[in-house]
This record gives sequence, C-alpha cells and structure tokens, in this order.
Amino acid sequence: MVLRRYSLRKRQSIATRLFVSSAAWSLAILLVAGVILSTINRRTTEHAFDERLHVYLKSLVADVASPNDSERSDPYSLGEPRFDLPLSGWYWQITRIDRDAPDIKGSTSLFGGRLLSLAASNVKAKAGELREGYATGPDERRLRMVERVIDLGEDGKFLIQVAADAGEIEAAIDSFRWALGLTFTLLGLALVATTVFQVRFGLLPLARLSAGVGAIRRGEADHVSGEFPDDIAPVASEVNLLIDSNREILERARTQVGNLAHALKTPLSVVINEAAAEGGPLAAKVQEQAAIMRDQVNWYLERARAAARAGSVGASTAVEPIVDGILRTAAKIHGDRAIVFDGEVAPDTLFRGERQDIEEMIGNLVDNGGKWAATHVHVDVRPADPKDGRIYLRIQVDDDGPGLPKEAWTSMLRRGARLDESKPGSGLGLSIVSDLATLYGGALVLGASPLGGLRAELTLPAA
Repeated sequence: MVLRRYSLRKRQSIATRLFVSSAAWSLAILLVAGVILSTINRRTTEHAFDERLHVYLKSLVADVASPNDSERSDPYSLGEPRFDLPLSGWYWQITRIDRDAPDIKGSTSLFGGRLLSLAASNVKAKAGELREGYATGPDERRLRMVERVIDLGEDGKFLIQVAADAGEIEAAIDSFRWALGLTFTLLGLALVATTVFQVRFGLLPLARLSAGVGAIRRGEADHVSGEFPDDIAPVASEVNLLIDSNREILERARTQVGNLAHALKTPLSVVINEAAAEGGPLAAKVQEQAAIMRDQVNWYLERARAAARAGSVGASTAVEPIVDGILRTAAKIHGDRAIVFDGEVAPDTLFRGERQDIEEMIGNLVDNGGKWAATHVHVDVRPADPKDGRIYLRIQVDDDGPGLPKEAWTSMLRRGARLDESKPGSGLGLSIVSDLATLYGGALVLGASPLGGLRAELTLPAA
C-alpha cells in the first residue's frame, strides 16, 4: 500500500529553545572573541615586522647622517641578502628631496624601479616624520613600508624608506587564524555537546511527565506515576487530580443520561403501544408523533452519550479492524444487490476516542453509501494534515450512486434532512456523524466522489 507522505510542524520545545539560545550565545561569544584576538594578533604581527624594518631604517639613517662618505656602509652591511636580489620584495631607497631634481639611491633589488612615498598615499606621520603603512612595489607586490624624513641642514634633506614583502605578515596572520579557528571550533563543539547534555539532563523530568501524559492519552495508563523534582511534582499531581475529576464527571453524566433514557423510553413505548391498540385516525396520529418523539429522544440521548465519551481522557481505538468489520457486515446486509465494499487503511492508524463512536460514524457513512451505491463503496483512511499542533486522520467513503446536487451538500447534514423518502431511514445518520465529529474536534464534509456518486469525508483526531 502506498501511503501519502505528510509532515507535522511542531512548535519549538523548551529543550530546543534552551539549546538554541545557549548555543547561539556561546557561538556569538566565541565569534566576537575570535575577531578580537585576530585583530590583536594582526596588530602585534605588524608591529613585530615593523620593528625589523626599523632596524634597517635606523642603519640607513646612520649611514646618511655620517659626516664622511667613506664611513657609509654598502647594502650588504644591512645583513639582509634579499636587498641585493632583483625584485625580491625587500627594498630600501634614499631620496634627497631638497632639490628640484631629486637624487635617488636604492637597493639593487629595486632593479630600476622606484618606491612610492607613504606621504603621497596620505599616511599620517608619527613623531619625527616617521610613517608606517602599506604600499605597492615595483612588481605590483603589496609591501609593508616604513619611511622617515631627516633634515641634515646644509647636507640636505632626505626621505629614507625600507619596505618588505607583506606576504610574510599575511602568512603569519593566516597561520594564527587557522590555529585559532581550529581551537575555537573544537571549543564550540565541546560547548554544544555540554549544552545538549545540560538541557537533556535538566529537562529529563519534563520528558518523563510528557511520556506519562502521552501514555494516558493512548490508553496505556490511568495516572501519571513516578518521582518528580519539587518544581515538577505539583504539575504531575494536578494532572492526576484533573483526570480523576474528569472521570467522576463523566461517570455522573453517563448515569444521568441512562436514567433519562429509561425515564423517557418507557412512557413513549406505552403511548405507542396503546395508540396501536386503539386504532383510528387519532391513534395513528398519536403513534406517528410518539415515534418522532422517540427518534428525537434517541438522537439527543446518543448525542449526550457521545459528548460525555468525547470528553474522556486516555481513550484510543485502532481503526483498521473496525473498518474491516463494518465492510464485512455491510456486504452481508446489501448482499442481494451485489455491491462491492472495499477499503484501504494506513497501518497503525489510531482514533483518539471511544470505539463505539468511530464504529457508529463509519458505520453510518458506509450504510448510507450502500443504500445509494450502484455497484461499489470504497473506504479510505489516511493521516490528515496537522492543525493547531494536533494530528488528525481522514476517512473518505465514496460510492458510485447518483450523488447529490452541490447545493444539498450542506443541508443534508441537518437533523432529519432527506431527499428521497423511498429509501429507509430517519434522516438522522449523517447528522449524528456530523455532530459526533464536531464533538471530537473534527468535521464531516460532503462532496463529489471520483466514483461518480457522493463522497463523505470525515476528519477526526488521531492518537
């Protein structure tokens, strides 16, 4: 049997709310901490790299400020061979800027290129005309640069620059970020696992209480049992008291309904019998009206019984055996007309209510279909779409009879409504089904059947 897929949207549980809020805050804190640590690391790495460049800058400043050219060192004296490798990413440049035509001297690594000034890039100067920042090198490589302007008076004014490949900074930062990300990921997973454990452990009493209430709803228990913490125990106690009170009220209602049935049925039966014995037009009229009164009394008494049963707690009924029994019975009742009664029921379908009520509802619908069908009555029971957080089952009874006009689909659910007096019945069957379904929070809807006749679709709460 191919079953229709269906889904149930559940509202967020307390456990979900606690887990999501705790996990979200933990992850947010880790994210903020990661950003702060990453920013601090970038500044620290840049500062350490700048300190290396400042060493070379100070050495060049000392060379330029030396009063004798013979005392000035060559590039190799800086101790960094990359200054002599063409386009190595490590450069120094000394520019005399107090002349109309600047005199420029640079490292061999510049390979005929020139370094741009940080001042031209609007980098703010620190004390002593010192600037630190990023620039683009001769080979379009991103450089970390420090530069300083020194004024030697009559000996000239010089801009001294030292730059190195910024890739070393980015590599160090990326390495730290990778290590930080891995560490925080492991820490986040540990926090999430801890949160799951705390939420499950903390809400375990609520889960036990929910399981106890569910067992009552399914008819597997009559009370919530077990030990609960002090803040949950009053709820369990109140649930048990509510169940006991509900049973007492239902028992009183059933007793009163039974007493009323006996009190009314006996006088009505006497009136009907006496009228039948008398004969005559008046007796016939009395007999007719008394029969109507008896039907009305039976209808209202059955409705009262159903209302009491529908309010009961813990009742659940398997649907499949009920449908099978009704179809076998209907096939025997209408055996002289060779009508085929068949059906499909989704496995493990449970009705949240009394057995006799669903038997009466499905029985009335199948019997009504059998009265009007030409050759076929089909029953289909499936899970229905959830509504208001509750699950339902859908029962469809189709026949291939003449059907009903669309304008009669609603009117036929009224008590005593009949379109054809040639068929036996009181006109209460569909009305009783509709009222019972309403008492259980469901509904009965009539429509056109794919078989060509009438479709009665019954929606009831599922267990």
